[in-house]
Amino acid sequence: MDASTLRLGFLIGVIGLISVLLWRDRENVERKGILFFRRTQRGIDLIDSIAKKTPKFWNVYAWTGVVAAFASMILITVVLGRGILDTVLTGVPSESFGLVAPGTGSSVSTQPGVTFVPAEYWFISIAVIMVVHELSHGIIARLEDFEINSVGVLVLGIIPGAFVEPEGENMLPNGDDDQEENENEDGEEGMAAPWDQGDWKSRLKVLSAGSFANYVTAFIFLAAFFGASNLMASPGEVNYQAQASFPAAEAGMNQGRLLAFNGSEIDNITEFTRSADSIKANETYNLVTSEGEFNVTATSREGVEGDSGYIGVRFSPFTPLENWFASLLQIIAVLNLGIGMFNMLPAKPLDGGHIIDTVVERFIGDEGRRYVNIWSLAVILILAGVLVYSIFGPF
Repeated sequence: MDASTLRLGFLIGVIGLISVLLWRDRENVERKGILFFRRTQRGIDLIDSIAKKTPKFWNVYAWTGVVAAFASMILITVVLGRGILDTVLTGVPSESFGLVAPGTGSSVSTQPGVTFVPAEYWFISIAVIMVVHELSHGIIARLEDFEINSVGVLVLGIIPGAFVEPEGENMLPNGDDDQEENENEDGEEGMAAPWDQGDWKSRLKVLSAGSFANYVTAFIFLAAFFGASNLMASPGEVNYQAQASFPAAEAGMNQGRLLAFNGSEIDNITEFTRSADSIKANETYNLVTSEGEFNVTATSREGVEGDSGYIGVRFSPFTPLENWFASLLQIIAVLNLGIGMFNMLPAKPLDGGHIIDTVVERFIGDEGRRYVNIWSLAVILILAGVLVYSIFGPF
């Protein structure tokens, strides 16, 4: 059974497990469309104790998050703005943004509008992202004496998540069709404003805390990746992973340790590199590996002139299990950084949009919030349009 089949089975199994858990707890689970969520009071006391134990530390943490938030808003606006402009001017989908979805491949793969992450990496990364993001919101909210109504878990389709819900804000729907619309003080309907308690400075700190936690988490996991890489690396071993649709994979290779190449023993990557330089297209080579012995016919290298050949394997000093673990650390770091940054886009309902809304309300007044709502709607529609174009192309 190959890795793609195992990952597909894992994906189906996780979806099945989520469905079973939702059904077993159905009396406590609320639903609105494809959004399932469960509110609880458990965990609020823990959040409160964390916030009150070292308030000076968390206050510095919160203000550092505010600085990082405004820097992030500028950066993500420039990056996405350039990506949208390039897409409009050239008609070629930009790689600046897109959906991040679970995939069955053994590595990250991209296509216009979508990045596929191996399924187990995706679920673990999303869980880490949501937990640290919402926990950080909650800790800073309690530091600023905001009231918390509930905490809990949610599932949007198959996407797991967590939430910390401020008192009276209705961040999540009640499930009632006649639920009252959120209104501004001047009586106009607007987008829901989470964490709309306290003064404007307190709200900035709470709203910034989620993405800042993702940045800190990204740094921690990236440091863990480099540390683990140094500890796990085995210079005397040549571990490989066969690339899908290339000769090695087609010959039956998957992943393992390379022992000999064309009759010559291989003790390190340098030795194989010397042998690989002599590989010619359309010639067959014998590889002895921990998986067995294979005869692989090389293919020509795309974009390379001459008869230089390629068998389609990636090498590393890690064993397959070590490589899996190192990749997991790296992907958790990258997704925390990327999703945290996107959340700082200055458009509602993202946290960056609510930060702008808070600043506008403080320095311009409630009348200015109407324009924030208009701006937010325009940005979301543009992003959605470019994303649909990237995935499906012109109609």
